Amino acid sequence: METNRKDDSMYGLDEKRQEVLNFVDTLSNEKATTKPDQHTWSVVEVLEHLYLMENVVIKQIEHAIKNGEVKEVGEKPIHKTTIRTQKVDAPETVQPKGHFQTIEDAKQGLEQSREATLFLIHNKDQELLQHRTFPHPLFGDMNLEQWIEFIGWHELRHLEQMKEVHNQLA
Repeated sequence: METNRKDDSMYGLDEKRQEVLNFVDTLSNEKATTKPDQHTWSVVEVLEHLYLMENVVIKQIEHAIKNGEVKEVGEKPIHKTTIRTQKVDAPETVQPKGHFQTIEDAKQGLEQSREATLFLIHNKDQELLQHRTFPHPLFGDMNLEQWIEFIGWHELRHLEQMKEVHNQLA
């Protein structure tokens, strides 16, 4: 019996997360928790933002699966999320609150949010994920498959930010 769903690895989440972890693993806690200035997040704060963002997306996907209307939307160029020429201010709900004090705290949080994501999408019918939507602030309505994939692109965007912070501290 063939199921009509995408394999979790098809969204690229594991590979993109591993890129983030590979970079973070090169840092000391001191470097990762230091802010270059009062207006710039530390690396650990960026990791907290990724954790908060993934949790918000999970909640929105759950809501759309249960209560969303069936809607057809076109593919959005979410890979452009990594282009950092346009600054985007994070909504208050996904701004760091100081929950993580160390790299290890952040990595544990990211592991929890990823487990929740994978649990949510496990065995979900691809058609369901393609025909439920909710809006993205820049891309407009995106289907749930694109939202899942967006998590990884968003992490790569912030990987570049973390590298910039690290370079500012060097």
